[in-house]
Amino acid sequence: MQLIADVDLHGGLVRRRTLLGLGHSPSAIRNAVAAGHLRVVARSWVASDRAMDAAVRAVRARGVLGGASALHSLGVWVTERPRTATIATPHSASRLPPLAPGDRRIYCRSLHVDPYAPWRVSVADALRQALPHMADDDAVATLDSVLQLRLLTRAELREAVAALPRRVRRLWRSIDGRAESGIETKLRLALLREGLRVEVQVRIDGVGRVDLVIDGWLVVEADGAEYHDSPEQARADRLRNAALVRRGYRWHRFGYDQVMFDLDGCVAVVLELLRHHPARRRAS
Repeated sequence: MQLIADVDLHGGLVRRRTLLGLGHSPSAIRNAVAAGHLRVVARSWVASDRAMDAAVRAVRARGVLGGASALHSLGVWVTERPRTATIATPHSASRLPPLAPGDRRIYCRSLHVDPYAPWRVSVADALRQALPHMADDDAVATLDSVLQLRLLTRAELREAVAALPRRVRRLWRSIDGRAESGIETKLRLALLREGLRVEVQVRIDGVGRVDLVIDGWLVVEADGAEYHDSPEQARADRLRNAALVRRGYRWHRFGYDQVMFDLDGCVAVVLELLRHHPARRRAS
């Protein structure tokens, strides 16, 4: 059904007037609600089964999803993953309904929404709202993620953070944008602080792309929370690791929990491995 497809294209949550503008009739919308394909979640909003609960709560509260909640809904890395909703509301709004337990409201003098999902703020607004509340490395991981996902260009990202406090602006020189996960960024930053040479997302002939190469010979991989060591994956990793050794590299793999909860321990392991430099490197 094209009506439901159009709702889903907007993230499962859309204003009625948007659907009318796409050529759907009021009766078609009413029929979809009556049939259970859509549900009315606020005075002017309808939702499909794809709508995020936090987004539904935001529009019911006469706001839109903001800050870290908006970033998380875009797939952007947020170290402290939001368990409740940040709801952005125009500064002039009044007679607002109460929030669900745990949700918080932020008031904005200017509010820019995502043109493709108007139930959340724009990427730039979400960054401005969230970054001042993040630790430095967490903020860099979020900024890296925005670039890696190509949600903003570097120029757009620089403009987004230009008005933020100096503490956030000075993080610009630490941004890389190639990391495929936040734990990779956090590990990179920790190793750079040790004065090490760190290359990111390096392609090695006969092996493929690896997360980090330290001092030109030690390959370090960081497995995300979704990593599952299936028999097939374990076999592929063994072949990959053997190929690295044949090319003169050494390797080590860290899990999500290690990087997130024992980053100093990860750094100590890398420093110990670097004490045992291979006698020579074979050309790849």
